[in-house]
Amino acid sequence: MMTSPTFGSRRFEFPRCITWGLVFILLAAPASGCARYQPKFGGDTPYLQRMKTQTRDSVTISVAGLSAAESRKIFGVDLAKHNILPVWLKIENHDPQSSYFFLQRGLDPNYFSAGEAAYIARIRPGIRLFDRPLLRILMPLGFFLAPVDYFFVQPANDRMREAFTREAIKYGWFAPGEAKAGFVFVPFEMGTKQVTVDLIEHNPQKGSEVLKRFDFFVEIPGINADYRNKAFDDLYKPEEIRHIAGEAEFQKALEELPCCVTDFRGKKKGDPLNLVVIATLPEILEAFTTAEWDETETISFRSILRMIRSFSLKKAYNYSPISPLYLYGRSQDIALQKTRGNIHERMHLRLWLSPMTFDGKPVWIGQASRDIGIRFTARTWNLMTHKIDPDVDESALYVLSDLVYRRRVGKYGVVGGGIPRTPENPGRNLTGDPYYTSGKRMVMELPAKQAPEVPARFFVPGEQ
Repeated sequence: MMTSPTFGSRRFEFPRCITWGLVFILLAAPASGCARYQPKFGGDTPYLQRMKTQTRDSVTISVAGLSAAESRKIFGVDLAKHNILPVWLKIENHDPQSSYFFLQRGLDPNYFSAGEAAYIARIRPGIRLFDRPLLRILMPLGFFLAPVDYFFVQPANDRMREAFTREAIKYGWFAPGEAKAGFVFVPFEMGTKQVTVDLIEHNPQKGSEVLKRFDFFVEIPGINADYRNKAFDDLYKPEEIRHIAGEAEFQKALEELPCCVTDFRGKKKGDPLNLVVIATLPEILEAFTTAEWDETETISFRSILRMIRSFSLKKAYNYSPISPLYLYGRSQDIALQKTRGNIHERMHLRLWLSPMTFDGKPVWIGQASRDIGIRFTARTWNLMTHKIDPDVDESALYVLSDLVYRRRVGKYGVVGGGIPRTPENPGRNLTGDPYYTSGKRMVMELPAKQAPEVPARFFVPGEQ
């Protein structure tokens, strides 16, 4: 048995601080392997398969967004955890005379510089060893390990900063014939993400500066959005689709629509149908993405866990599932939402593709309402539901106004067809919430590109 050395009649003991110091070193040294920084740039690039490209006036721009899993693999750190989204960008100036200045601010007013992104995602000495759900109770021990672990972590963080800076696109001027490619870092989103590239053209011969804007709508994988599971071309047979050209016929067809959504059996009536959107699917996604609406996830075990966490912590869940309501014998084809600071409050919109077109474009029937809180109910499986603002006309008007301010409405109008309800004699949705309405529906046509600041009107002769 090993004993402490003795000198004469006195027993020698190591100072306690030295003993603990040796323990910390022994603990930190094996852990130093976790501080290695190992990115995988230049390898497999599946995100480039989703790349979108635009060419205009001798300038070609290509954009692709990375999913959370892709950025973690390529950059070697979990950037999504820190709300950072890497976007790959390539700018090619084929003009032999003009130079272009890249305005990074146009990407997002809250974009991250490469150095900032690297610092936010840096490896934390000591503390990182316990940054796991089951080990966080031991987090204070990380502070004791931090001084020793620092010497292993700092070189890894230096390599991370160098890698982020090297792989970022170089800002500033693009000379005639010059091309640059690399990453930019913007706030993390999933679903459809708008990426705007602003360039200032300088041509010595013209003697003027011109701003050129390129808008991209790129896919960021990570959520199972409801519309992605729909085979829209198979919803109706060709002979079932009614093609309408004149406004009078269109107005009559809209007024003949059902008043409300139903339950899955089609027997009980719920929220009123208060919105009509004339647009292709890409036009809908682009317009609402521009107005900062989010897609919604389908109900799954993962999304339910996220909902419970958001509800418990009163945090936002921008992609929270929306309960199914029914029209044409099926649940909504698209669900979109705009959240506030927590899951209790949001605007949300359900859309169904109708069996009609107007001037050759698809017609979607919608139900918009404003969630203002959470309440208990015996009518849902989880005993809880959102409480809606009873003024559902205001909700439809908000949707219209939001898109008008983003210049995403070409024409708009109002038609009847609903059942008027008053605060004194309200209607009830499927969970028992009261609502009142004039019985009118907002109608809006969405253009492929930006519209005039003041949209035109539908149905002016028979104005509602």
